[in-house]
Amino acid sequence: MVDRYDAIPFPCRRVPDDAGLARLLGLYPQRQEGLWMQRTKILGGALAADAWRGLAGVARRYTPETPLHLTTRQDIEIHDVATDLIPQVQATLADVGVTCKGACGDTPRNVTVCPGSGARGGCPDLRPLAWQVRRHLEATEGICALPRKFKISFSACREACGGPWINDLGFVAERRDGQWGFRVIGAGSLGARPATGVLLYDWIDPADVLPLVAAAIDFFAEHGDRENRRRARLRHVRERMGDGPFLDALSKVFAAKRNEASWPESEDLPAPERGLNARAVLTFVNGNVSPEAADALADLADQENLRVRIACDHRVMVYGRDDQAVRSAVGEHPALADAARPQVSVVACPGSRWCRRGLARTDRLADQVRNRFAGRLDTRKTVCLSGCPNGCAHTRVADIGLMGAQVRTDGKPREVWNLYTGGGMGRTPALAEQVAAKLSADEVLDRIAACAE
Repeated sequence: MVDRYDAIPFPCRRVPDDAGLARLLGLYPQRQEGLWMQRTKILGGALAADAWRGLAGVARRYTPETPLHLTTRQDIEIHDVATDLIPQVQATLADVGVTCKGACGDTPRNVTVCPGSGARGGCPDLRPLAWQVRRHLEATEGICALPRKFKISFSACREACGGPWINDLGFVAERRDGQWGFRVIGAGSLGARPATGVLLYDWIDPADVLPLVAAAIDFFAEHGDRENRRRARLRHVRERMGDGPFLDALSKVFAAKRNEASWPESEDLPAPERGLNARAVLTFVNGNVSPEAADALADLADQENLRVRIACDHRVMVYGRDDQAVRSAVGEHPALADAARPQVSVVACPGSRWCRRGLARTDRLADQVRNRFAGRLDTRKTVCLSGCPNGCAHTRVADIGLMGAQVRTDGKPREVWNLYTGGGMGRTPALAEQVAAKLSADEVLDRIAACAE
């Protein structure tokens, strides 16, 4: 059994026969026989220029008909990879510093950091701390054999862009009495039966982040359900124990963990005073990034006065000091022209186009929503489409959420959609409420029109 990340054979010489090990390598078999989805792991959505170019090269060479795909955890997926090409794809990624270890599987997933961290004025740079957490976890024995996946996010502002309420641990940076610290929310998750988290700690020092993460992992490894995967997340432990007893038990492990090791000393989190407060928002249709667009993002990432960050909503943020300079830099790249246009925010999972669990084609309805409501929907609102009840597009916390399902008509399966509204996008504890069920695509569009009006 693989215990730690350094034991995962990346890049692999062949696709492992063991499904669990394949997932630890970021691999899932697609609906199409002999093709795979390869997920990468990109901490905080920050990629160096060489990595963007390497990903563009992988798409051109190995999946020329299929673009790169952004995820809701700041990762990039490569779809339609043939089985015999997986080792070459992974070797190419490794050469440009992109890893796939722990991108899937029963292990901590990619650590997300809100894209403005360390860029926008007044937003502390949380990426060094997030890297510290990741490195510690990757060296932890048994980290690859948790009861289920474990998700961690960091938010650098009070708006909680990291979606802490839908993570196992969500850290929200706040400054009190001249000192940065964190409000900690945890034990939330989505899936077929979602529940947002609870406030774990109103305030902790930055030096306590690492021991708290270590304590939560130990606690989860001990108490997580290893028999029923549908009840195996940290929030299911909370639900079994009750909120009060859960927090008391976790706090005891946290106190013991804090005292058992010499943890790094606390340092005030660096926050730029002026910052790069100008930005361009690039919205990629259905999360799809062409090789040409990836090359253009590489050119932007090469510029010293710009910061390029993948967000959690099929967008890429480009930060700079001056609006005109940012617009000009983006405008020099025709491959980014479509993404740079203001448009409806629509997040769609791969759906039945690629995913074996998908019940509905998310891309078609997403395109209809985008086209019909251009200029009509509030651009601050997000429409999230998931092709099955697992809700990978964050449907159940969306401003407007659509969940794909199937019914049988005259003995034949037919796509239908359940409609949800009023979620807090993981920034608040609000779940979206179901307002309609088993709608056709046309009925969905009419209901969204009513919402827009």
